[in-house]
Amino acid sequence: MTLPHRPRRARLALRACVAWLGFGLGLGLLGTAAPAGAAHDKRRVDARTGMLEVPLDELVAAVRRKDRAEISRVAARIGPARLAEALRKADAAGIQAALVAIPTLQGRARLVGPVTELMTTAPDPGVAAAAAHTVGDLLAAATAADIDDWDVPPDVVNGACGALRTSALLPAAATAVRLAALDALADATSVCPLWPDLLSLLKDPSPAIRRAAAFVVRPQQRLATGGFASGTRDIDPTVATASVAALCEAMAQPGMLPKSSAREPIWEQIRQLARRMVTAAATAPEDSVQMLDCLEPTLASDRQILEGLKARRHTPLGERAAEILERPQGRTGP
Repeated sequence: MTLPHRPRRARLALRACVAWLGFGLGLGLLGTAAPAGAAHDKRRVDARTGMLEVPLDELVAAVRRKDRAEISRVAARIGPARLAEALRKADAAGIQAALVAIPTLQGRARLVGPVTELMTTAPDPGVAAAAAHTVGDLLAAATAADIDDWDVPPDVVNGACGALRTSALLPAAATAVRLAALDALADATSVCPLWPDLLSLLKDPSPAIRRAAAFVVRPQQRLATGGFASGTRDIDPTVATASVAALCEAMAQPGMLPKSSAREPIWEQIRQLARRMVTAAATAPEDSVQMLDCLEPTLASDRQILEGLKARRHTPLGERAAEILERPQGRTGP
């Protein structure tokens, strides 16, 4: 059964909790790249087309400069076949550059298989984590029409989803890889199922994994298995605030909660936790923004909280509080 995309703010919050790991790894990989001036050396003629091949060094240089337009242009000239080959044969900097460039290609869905293979076989955790992020980007952008138009076999897509699940659940895998796999699953919910066993990650020894899992597992799964306490009462405050934030956003999304659970007492408990956490100094700003969906502006106490936060002008928290106060009065959640 196809599931809806994860709400955008939840995806952004999840990315925030893993970005610090991937950033350092990525810089280390690209730091060994060839100078930009060397990109135009050693061009060779493609035996099949008779045209000059664009060296992979040009792509590496564009990625180092973070020039998105140039990355897309060079990637198109290199082509999917050579980028797929780079995943198997290039050095670390070339592989990293190829992974950045592949999502910019037309027909990028064709490369789900090679990127998944790299994710599962790369000995370097930094490369495997980067590949997992790229798999998520490819699956998030893939529609049924894209998969059909580019003749991507269903087992390739299913295999990519399964590889992400395995990487997320595998305790022996590097934390960076597991976080990247969870991030990818959150992006790819239109293609990949959210398996019930992902709920077990709310009890993982790693706080970072538990926090990431809080943004991935769905409210229906948590309600059915008692997973609320595993997250919202976590001993690590960053996990607890993430769990409450994710559930608050789910409460505000039409159709996110099963009708039979909409009036469960647990939801009032979630609101009480949100009221206490939303203004706490230890709560991450992105979590506080999501918690605002638990507040009801028709209640004097909640309105007072919202008015106080509204005063924080030119901040995401202040803007979201103002948006809630200005919308038509009345509950939209359970």
